[in-house]
Amino acid sequence: MKPWQALQVRTDTDVEGVGSLRKPAADVLSIVVMVDGACWLETREGATWRSATYSTGDIGITVPGKEITIRWRKFAAAPLRTVHIDLPKALFDPDVDLTPLDVLSRPDPVIAAMATAMAKAKAAGAEELYAQCAAQYLAAHLLAPDRAREPERHALNDGQMRKVVEYMRSNLPGHITLDDLAKEAALSRFHFLRLFTARTGRPPLKFLTELRITEARRRLQNSDEPIAAIGRKSGFPSASHFSATFSRYVGCSPTEYRLRSR
Repeated sequence: MKPWQALQVRTDTDVEGVGSLRKPAADVLSIVVMVDGACWLETREGATWRSATYSTGDIGITVPGKEITIRWRKFAAAPLRTVHIDLPKALFDPDVDLTPLDVLSRPDPVIAAMATAMAKAKAAGAEELYAQCAAQYLAAHLLAPDRAREPERHALNDGQMRKVVEYMRSNLPGHITLDDLAKEAALSRFHFLRLFTARTGRPPLKFLTELRITEARRRLQNSDEPIAAIGRKSGFPSASHFSATFSRYVGCSPTEYRLRSR
């Protein structure tokens, strides 16, 4: 299978969900699309850090010639799945200022859908003509006027998302209801359920369970606490419920996980 010349596409699955990297300046416009998952994302430019939530359907863009440092931490147990697209700088008119395209995180359903389709096409052995057409369309889409390019938001904004996730983390051992979470986002129960699911790709209580599983895994790896106590501190009301839920999400019992992780 010949590599594409008009653009580069690759997929990545991050199971650990915590990390950092330095991206040196390059002659490409780099697009990263979150296909599945959600995380906190931070980038440093010089001495300044920017941060945002980065969820399913969101994209991040680094313009040519820019060096950045990135770090991230996922919200829940599920892996982060991303598609990375590199468009050559030569694809764009040299007189066009690409700086306004640089963005840490924003939703873009057009590019998100294209990224998934392009990854599948590459895996299936699509010819160079496919890549050329995709590259031209992406460039045109990115350079379209803001009103045409920027999608209407139908999901929680960064501030709402941050408040809700921080509330979940601060109250993991307690009883958290959908109404509690909706109150943090200053939304009705119905609208919160819809907007949170649109932002993360999963309902809020499932997302909460994944956070609890992540906390339980951390405690199982790093402490000698009794398993029942770890379950309670992670938000599971009984040992049987903890064991059953943990096995369903992780694929083994808490006891087996502790033995394997040491």
